[in-house]
Amino acid sequence: MKNKVKELLMPVIVLTLIAAVMAALLGGTNLLTKGQIALLSKQAKEQAVKQVIKADKYEDAKINYNGTNYDYIVAKTADKTVGYAFTLSSNGYGGAVESVIGIDVSGEITAVEITDVSGETPGLGQNAANENFYGQFAGKKGSFEVVKSGAKENQISAVTGATITSKAVTNSVNLATELYNEITKKGE
Repeated sequence: MKNKVKELLMPVIVLTLIAAVMAALLGGTNLLTKGQIALLSKQAKEQAVKQVIKADKYEDAKINYNGTNYDYIVAKTADKTVGYAFTLSSNGYGGAVESVIGIDVSGEITAVEITDVSGETPGLGQNAANENFYGQFAGKKGSFEVVKSGAKENQISAVTGATITSKAVTNSVNLATELYNEITKKGE
């Protein structure tokens, strides 16, 4: 009987020890890499800001809009504001879709960079990170809507098979436009 109990308990004990060691190793790896991952993420966002609005200097700023605080970047050249960059996210099909949106002082979208679509479906929603989608916003003003085909003035053609992801990016661009309007209304 003792052998039977030992025979049943031994695999449980061994598996528990293996699981505990693996959890400790994963936790340790996370601790060691967390700072580097945060630094790389920050550098990627800074690079995206420089891609969407060209300037000599970038300053951090904040705005409260409809009860929510947003961080944004004021882009300046020769101490004159040339535009703004907004890092925003909206829920897509598989999670948050993060974008950096540049808007010049006239309210025109200078560029959009998609910085994270990792939660979206590969081959479908992740195609929102292709320039043939996000490039549709550049040079336009105002609010946008997503259509499946035949986009007109303030319409954006959805990524094939990824209307929800396309709407997520468009929602972020529309919010950036609203924030821009609020900032310029206040004269910031």
